[in-house]
Amino acid sequence: MDTWTLAKYLLVAGILLPCQALGSSGTEGGSFLDIPVGAGPAALGSAYTALANDAYAPVYNPAGLGFLSGTQIAAQHLSYLESIDYEFLSFVHPVGNGKAFGVSAQYMGTGAIAGTDTTGNPDGSYSDHYGAYSAVYGQKITDKLSLGLTGKWINAQLANVSANAYAADIGSLYQATEKLKLALTATNLGTKLTFTGQDDTLPEAVHLAAAYQPDKHWNLAAEGVYSETGLVSGRVGLEWSPLPMINIRTGYRTDTIQDASAIAGLTVGLGLKIYGQEFAYAWLPYGDLGDAQYFSLLIRFGQDKDEKTNLIQSQTIKTHRSANAIQPDDPDYQPLMQLLSDEREPIAESPVKEELR
Repeated sequence: MDTWTLAKYLLVAGILLPCQALGSSGTEGGSFLDIPVGAGPAALGSAYTALANDAYAPVYNPAGLGFLSGTQIAAQHLSYLESIDYEFLSFVHPVGNGKAFGVSAQYMGTGAIAGTDTTGNPDGSYSDHYGAYSAVYGQKITDKLSLGLTGKWINAQLANVSANAYAADIGSLYQATEKLKLALTATNLGTKLTFTGQDDTLPEAVHLAAAYQPDKHWNLAAEGVYSETGLVSGRVGLEWSPLPMINIRTGYRTDTIQDASAIAGLTVGLGLKIYGQEFAYAWLPYGDLGDAQYFSLLIRFGQDKDEKTNLIQSQTIKTHRSANAIQPDDPDYQPLMQLLSDEREPIAESPVKEELR
């Protein structure tokens, strides 16, 4: 394969990555690591560093595993730009009180690419891919503070040229109040990817983030990102839950609008929760480059007992309401009253009724 063909593959692999094409100096390697993972986090403008206490923690913040509630699996399929697919799979599992580990894999690849030589004649076909494979551990240090560490192996192949790098993410997550979370991470700290003698640094960055939940219907997240290239960017996300099973999300990130229209920073999405499991979708426009369509699934094992109970009781309520048959002596009467108001105080009997007794 001649140098011109290799250069074209490097260009294709590079310009379709948002940070390298739209915001960096062009000297980064592994810029695919900056592509959002998971439809839910992506729809929130990638402002997920302070929210990542689930199966997306291996990518966004390893410290989130200190607040993990149970075993989880996350899977993603992304129809990215120019027929490029981006897949993600992770598994996280608690191993003790406030301790958990996880593994994850990110893989972005193209199909067969027709190659040509310098004269334009066919020269066979090639394929490109980038992959990152991570092991992560998180642990609570106090009731409010958790720390975490991710180790990752990064592999890239462009036609018949390959490169490897090793990196680490360091994260912290602090539950400041019941409604406010703060987070700080340093990501992609490691070696360089080397192609044909050229060393490219990884997209190293520091993330300072906050998440605020004023009530059960709203979630707000924001973070600032400082990258090794000197680019300073911001991310914001907003989630609205009109019903327990529906999450409507939107966000905005500034690092994808360099040399592109303002709409390239917009993100929107929808999450549907069924028995604690979530199917999510997100749409991210990249201006003239096209759109990205996310589909992801978050599976939770060992669903919270109270959540299951409330779901069963909710179905019971619907049944009794439709039949109009519930009575005070019904065995389901007390669970119904508790579900309608968990904090309802017992109504004292009137003095008149006491005297009649």
